[in-house]
Amino acid sequence: MKEVESLKTPVWMQRIEYIANPVGYWERAYRADPDAFWAKGIDFGCPLMVFYTPEAAQEIIENRNGHLSTTSFDSELKAIFGDSSFFTLEGIRHQQMRKLLIPMLQGKHIQAYGQLICNLVNDVMQIVPAHQPFSVLEVAQDISMQVMIKLLFGSYHQERYQQIKYLMVEMVSLFAANIAGIPLFFRFLQRDLGSISPWRKFLQQRQQIKELIYREIAERRARLDLKWEDLLTLLMSATDEKGNALSDEELLGQVLSLLFTGNESTAASIAWSWYRVYCDAEIKARLLAELNSLGNSADPLDIIRLPYLSAVCNETLRMYPVTMFMIPRLVKAATKINGRRVDSGVLITVGTYLIHQREDIYPDPKIFNPERFLDSRFSPYEFLPFGGGIRSCIGGELALYQLKLALATVVSHYQLELTNHRLVSPQRRNTILIPRRLKMTKHTAL
Repeated sequence: MKEVESLKTPVWMQRIEYIANPVGYWERAYRADPDAFWAKGIDFGCPLMVFYTPEAAQEIIENRNGHLSTTSFDSELKAIFGDSSFFTLEGIRHQQMRKLLIPMLQGKHIQAYGQLICNLVNDVMQIVPAHQPFSVLEVAQDISMQVMIKLLFGSYHQERYQQIKYLMVEMVSLFAANIAGIPLFFRFLQRDLGSISPWRKFLQQRQQIKELIYREIAERRARLDLKWEDLLTLLMSATDEKGNALSDEELLGQVLSLLFTGNESTAASIAWSWYRVYCDAEIKARLLAELNSLGNSADPLDIIRLPYLSAVCNETLRMYPVTMFMIPRLVKAATKINGRRVDSGVLITVGTYLIHQREDIYPDPKIFNPERFLDSRFSPYEFLPFGGGIRSCIGGELALYQLKLALATVVSHYQLELTNHRLVSPQRRNTILIPRRLKMTKHTAL
């Protein structure tokens, strides 16, 4: 049985390469072995074994022999979300939390937010100065954060929500740059080293957010109105099979998780979609023609069903998946994955980015080609931008909904232009890939 090998460079060098150049790190691993490798540059307390074939993805996600379990590894996720988030829970409690949350983030619940999302995109775009370069990622972050604030809290206590928004953006941005992000990658730096240390600032910001959210929860418990349709109200009114409601700590964990994941990954996807559409005049013209076919004041539900819009968004998520790899699984008993031996106690994961770059699945994978999603159907083990199985992204449907409507609204109503047409390379920001220096200019409205 073939063993999984690691890269030949020292672990400390792999660590630096993963932080500074994650795409290069992944692609070097793929050249060394087209199926799997030991990712010793990614620290979850022990080396991480990464598989990136559809066959391995299916085995890991389905876990038919029961040898794999989810794990709440000690990581930056706990530092941000705490112990009660659906991200950091495991086992039965994790499954219960997912069961409670998923109906709130899918189907009719999110469809009701369609016009709200379109309106928020317009609100943000209208205040972007005309004829001046703007940061696409910052505008996309503003859109995605405004959407999540609205969905979570509604319009109650607007000033408090803007404080939460500001602190959340600051906290996330603190660890976005490679240097500032080091405390999240090296645990010995995850300590308070004085007033100027990034870790102290992070802890202070997180405490401020906690106090604001706890204050909101306390006031709502005193005057809970079940007619409100925001996510926090739904969470507060929900109960498990035994009739138990969520505690304040559990509510905090879910709110922080939704704010963080609903902002970072969705903002990156929105920014990448704008970049790719405005890079190619033919793609933009075809997309605009499809959108115009719906006429003025199109229903958001009709917009999201458009085939070419869907293909553009799927191709965006293929090239720049929400996460570079799935949340790891812990091997409970020695097993084999795709013919490779894996020992007990090992952490394994699916390399989403590398599967999406496989030429045997996606010919010319470096070329942005929406038509591939019109001409072919891909299995959930070949195209998995939101992961898969019991650790898949619970907000994936909402994220795709936002991505489609944000792209459609901008292409339909605004004349944008790339500031320059140089290739924008993906850069790491926490666990996602972003177009860090992408700038565009807004001209007159269409």
